[in-house]
Amino acid sequence: MTGPEENYSAEAEASSRDPHDWGRAMALALTRLAEQLAPEDSENRHTSLVDRPLQLMIRDDEEGVTISISTQADSGNDARP
Repeated sequence: MTGPEENYSAEAEASSRDPHDWGRAMALALTRLAEQLAPEDSENRHTSLVDRPLQLMIRDDEEGVTISISTQADSGNDARP
């Protein structure tokens, strides 16, 4: 398990700007994050995400959005430009 000072992040792109179409990108980003957090030989990687606060960022891009999920706690600062 990772220590509290370690931060991990993962992202995936969705080709649509409609939130109804973001499911696969959200799942891919979560899977990538779980793979970073779980031990290499773990059969249940998803358990590394259970009861863990996560930060979500959704950014516009050319064709849709980029979804980023991280373990980094929000410091209270507004991350928007």
